[in-house]
Amino acid sequence: MSDAIDFEIRFAQGIASREQPAGGSPAAFAVYRNTWLKGLLDALAANFPTVAMLLGPELFRDVAVEFAREHPANSPVLALYGAEFPDFVGDRLGGDIPYLRDVAALERLWTESFFAADADALAPAQYAALRPAQLLGLQVGVHPATRIARFRTPAVTIWKAHRSDGHFEEIEPDWRPEGALVTRRDLSVDVMAVDDATYHILVEIERGRTVGAAIGSAAEACPGSDLARALTTIIESGALTAAAQS
Repeated sequence: MSDAIDFEIRFAQGIASREQPAGGSPAAFAVYRNTWLKGLLDALAANFPTVAMLLGPELFRDVAVEFAREHPANSPVLALYGAEFPDFVGDRLGGDIPYLRDVAALERLWTESFFAADADALAPAQYAALRPAQLLGLQVGVHPATRIARFRTPAVTIWKAHRSDGHFEEIEPDWRPEGALVTRRDLSVDVMAVDDATYHILVEIERGRTVGAAIGSAAEACPGSDLARALTTIIESGALTAAAQS
């Protein structure tokens, strides 16, 4: 390994740590480190705006600096930076803000959905043209931009309140678990709270089961649920892609 390459490696490692490599100018190194750190902090603020709002500028910066030093970016493209941030911030501050981890995870799903590959979503009219037996035997795919999750807290309600123009300080959500369905139409990402049946059907479809099998599984797992409404929610959301009759 040449001296130049060795210095570049040590320089990059030094930026991510607090140690200055030998052979460099302290002033220049400080400029590089500050620029590097600011880039990561700006990326985290852009990728987790609701978390930043919940924590406030000072606390968010403190936890973001700690995260950036422990998890330096491995790509110059920072739009997807922060995959580990939900667990990181939840571990450190979740005791005081129990819904923080879930809100951060939801923001991560939003980012993943926004940057996911595109595909043609099945339109409601395509389902309407099918006979009941055809619909139940349908093998469908989950759209690349679709994300589903189940949270222990009302994370979707809290997230939506902070993303709206309303007074989020006044919200009093029902403290119960929420499912989340994240979809994308064109360049618009939509986030909705869904019930257990909707979540369960999507999970089963993602596992490769037919629509009928997924509904049957949800009927057993979520007795008393409105399965027709759950399927309608999924169809109208654009969460699914091209189907083939089984």
